[in-house]
Order: sequence, then structure tokens, then C-alpha cells
Amino acid sequence: MDGGTSLPLPEESARGPRQPDARRQALRQAFTPANPQHNAVRFVGRREQLARVRQAIMEEQAHVCLYGERGRGKTSLANLATEAAREAGFTIARYACTASSSFEDILRGLARSLPGQLLVSSSRQAAGLVGCEAAFPAGPLQPWHVLALPGQLAESHLILMVDEFDRLPNDATRMRIADTIKLLSEHSASVFFLIVGASDSLTQLLDRHPSVQRNVVGVQLPLLTNGEVEEIVLRGGRLSGLEFSAQVRTCIAALARGVPYHAQLLALRAGQAALHRADASISASDLRQAIEQSIAEAPPQIAVLYEGLTQGERAGAMTSLLRAMAAGEQDRFGRFRAIPMPDGRIAVAGAAADPALWSHLLDTGTVRCCIGAGADTYGFAEANFAHYVLLRMVRLVLGFDPSR
Repeated sequence: MDGGTSLPLPEESARGPRQPDARRQALRQAFTPANPQHNAVRFVGRREQLARVRQAIMEEQAHVCLYGERGRGKTSLANLATEAAREAGFTIARYACTASSSFEDILRGLARSLPGQLLVSSSRQAAGLVGCEAAFPAGPLQPWHVLALPGQLAESHLILMVDEFDRLPNDATRMRIADTIKLLSEHSASVFFLIVGASDSLTQLLDRHPSVQRNVVGVQLPLLTNGEVEEIVLRGGRLSGLEFSAQVRTCIAALARGVPYHAQLLALRAGQAALHRADASISASDLRQAIEQSIAEAPPQIAVLYEGLTQGERAGAMTSLLRAMAAGEQDRFGRFRAIPMPDGRIAVAGAAADPALWSHLLDTGTVRCCIGAGADTYGFAEANFAHYVLLRMVRLVLGFDPSR
């Protein structure tokens, strides 16, 4: 387990010179919390995981499942991996799942993402069909239709990237994708799935298929180190022409706790606050404003959960426990342990907790046992909850005025 985090706050910095409005656009391009990365120059960390994905597909001829909590940069890493594969001669098809996606939707969506000129016979392209959708028959699709796909296209080496796989509500759809992967592996087809989704384990994401584990390389995405988070902020500052001091970068890293989404969001909001003051240097007040804005923009279910558990922060014991868990000991995947103590209490993320409070968190589904990580290993059920707790803690400690 890594140690807990402290929350230093930078001192106020002197106001710098006025900057052109063009810097606002540069800031939005430098920090993109809502959009995945496509440029290796702006990508920080994950070299080991990126190399493993590339090796699995291009050298081992294996399918890959890239998984981890939301906000970790899974899609960004998948983008870089597929770009490297494209340079090596692979053709890439992409599809992002929705809550209503079916097996048919996924396959036809992948085919539609391919340029129509890849079809072996242009006469196959029927009116109203998009991309290479005509490579599939008009009737219901089956796994073996994917096996036959290379024969319908001018390019035979395909990577089928399926993002947001965890959003699929239908276990039958997951099972059919797993069946397709198994079939492709058995026939040594040059078609490879790259599955991307939020999950604790490969087994959980692919619905416990009995044999697919042998055919898929699972790559779990860990948290970034504090140094890597600071590098994200430093690079973004250089691209936007803004100055994020060492103290500001340290504070953002402490609040982000290894999640690139949170680091980018705080840096973006702090930069916007500084530019509003016509200043190129990020001050403590800018970071405070970024924290306030992040609290206000948090998903409603996060805020409702926090208010309910803490009774508007009037339930002191629960509030203190949540803070200790959010800022406490965690492993490289953001998980923490809950271990019974000799005195009857429970050590949660390194802090002693009342068993009744811990039971309440379990009963309400606030925390969940992490599958495949051990019976005493847990995580927050809502990926952004720990970050929200930290932001609320900083606001309370520093005496922010929420009405400002």
C-alpha cells in the first residue's frame, strides 16, 4: 500500500502581465479532461501498459482487454496503441457502446467505421449502407460472420476497438462478444478485439466466459504517480503559456490522487480563473476557485450520496471516516483494505473505523469489494466519490465561502 496523501496549498503568487485572448484557446487545447488523448507527445506515464497492449496484438496475435476505473485514461492509451498498430499495417475499426447496444449494433457499428473503399467489390455496397457495413449480410449476425470479415475487405489485419464495454446492460451481448473472440482465436484469424471498459477484473468485464481467459490478455490501468500528475500540469502549462508553480502542481497532484481526469479538470479551471484576472500565473485563489467549481460541477448522484451519508457534514464521525478513506492508504489501482483490529474496530485505508459506520457504507453500496483483489480489498462504488470528498474537505478546512 502507498501512504496517504497530504493537501498542501500554494501561497499566493504575484500577478503577471496581461495575456491575449488566444491563450484561452491554448488552455482548452492543453487540458482536455472530457476528451481522450490522441497525441503521444501529450501522453504521460503508462509506458509499461502501452508496451504490453502493443506486444499482445502485434507480436502475440492476441486479443486485449484494457480495464480500470473511470477517468484513468483507458481510451487515451487505446488510441495510442491502435495508432502504433496502424503504422504497423493494421486497419482499425472503432465502436463506443451505449446502454442499449446489442451484439448486432456493435458489429455493424465497427463495419460502418471502416472506409467503404476497403470493400473487395464496390458493387457490394448497397444504397443507404455506410462504410463497410455491406461486408456483413442483411440478416442477424453471428460470431462466424466476423471470422469471414477479412475475406470481404482489401485489408486482412483488423483491430476491432470496442470502447465503453462496461455500459452494456445485457450479459448475453457480452457472452456473444466472448464467443466471437474464442472463435477468432481458434481459427488464428487476423482479426483482434481491443475491449476497453471500466471494471475491477477481466473476468467481470467479459462475464465469466469459461474459456475466453486463455484468448485475451488483460491489461489493468493503474493510477499515475504524483510525479506523473505534476508532469501533466507542467506540460499543459507550457502548451498554454501559463505558469503552474511547483506548489500548485503539488496541490493538484494531492487532490487528483493519480487520476488524470481530475488533474486536467483542476488545472483547466485554475487556468481559466487566472486568465479571467488577465494573469499568466496560477495563484492559490485560482486553485480555490477551481476547487469550488469542481464541487459545483460534480455529478448529482455524488453530491446526494455525500450529503446523505454525512447529513450535510453534521455527522462528524462519518464525515471524518470518509475523509480518512479518501486521503488514506491505497494501492496502485486506488483500492484500500478493511482489516479487523484486536479492539473490535476496523482499519479502513489505514484509519481506525467504527464497525457500525463501516457496515453502513457496505449496506448503502458506497463501498464495494473489488473482485479478484482479495476479500479485504475495497473501493468506492462511485469512481469520483473519493475526489469529491477531498474537495469538500479542503473547502471546509480552508473556510471557503460556497456562495462566492
